[in-house]
Amino acid sequence: MSQAETERAAEAEAEVEAEAEAETGAESVGSPLPRAASPRPRSRSWTWTFGLLRSELLTTFRRWRTLALLGVLAAVPVLVGIAVKIETSEGSSAGRGGGGGGGGGGPAFISQVTNNGLFLVFTALAVTLPFFLPMAIGVIAGDAIAGEANAGTLRYLLVAPAGRTRLLLAKYATVLTFCLAATLVVALSALTVGALLFPLGDLTTISGTRIGFADGLLRALLIALVVAASLIGVAALGLFVSTLTSSGIAAMATTVGLLITIQILDQIPQLHAFQPYFFSHYWLSFADLMREPVYWDDLQKNLGLQALYAAVFGSAAWARFTTKDVTA
Repeated sequence: MSQAETERAAEAEAEVEAEAEAETGAESVGSPLPRAASPRPRSRSWTWTFGLLRSELLTTFRRWRTLALLGVLAAVPVLVGIAVKIETSEGSSAGRGGGGGGGGGGPAFISQVTNNGLFLVFTALAVTLPFFLPMAIGVIAGDAIAGEANAGTLRYLLVAPAGRTRLLLAKYATVLTFCLAATLVVALSALTVGALLFPLGDLTTISGTRIGFADGLLRALLIALVVAASLIGVAALGLFVSTLTSSGIAAMATTVGLLITIQILDQIPQLHAFQPYFFSHYWLSFADLMREPVYWDDLQKNLGLQALYAAVFGSAAWARFTTKDVTA
């Protein structure tokens, strides 16, 4: 058990003891109201909720595993930027294409990186979204509940006045926060590397029109938010898997294995009838934000599909966790 988990378990036990002492003290002095009718401040529930969420956030982002995942994600744009710089410096024409047309995936963005470093943000997100970002989310989500059970801290959290539903929501909110943090780390790293290695300025959209640098930055932010929102289905899936086992490693491995399996199935032509229902099918639709005008159809399908996965697997995680016997 890590130091952070030990401290959190101690805080939970102290909270329970404090409440028990408070109730015992209230009865010993002869409270004018029966115990069942004693007023309880409504703000206490909200205070505990925000305190629980704060504790989960601090515990998650202090772990070396979390910091290592963010470090790997930050390194991917660096490697991509250096690779493009070396290739173009050797006289390759790969990055010198002037047109912005293309299918809207990574290659269309890569061809523009040498012309404008802002395109490295879009390229890095296109490179990390199929595997690196979902894998990181799968590790954090898969360990959310199973990791607590494996460390022996889950029952302490449930003994404290948190409640299973509130604890599960705090866990999911923490995973969603990591989704946003991981995506922003990739985007900020790519923007920094792009500014250092390549020129910045007005950029050409996939449709071939020119937009200003400020508009490009705004679209980069919107793309980062869409990419983060594209991971909420994975987060719910990982949380559900985490409620099925008491082994954090097993939950993380299962979640990552499911991600890889879905990615493979999404590339098999014979499964085209089912592929629109895979959570990864519309992930690269964020490229449509770089069109003029913006194409919203696939973006809306992607966000709607992620909301559906979040609702289904979030409900399944709640049903499983609220009825689960916790012995560790």
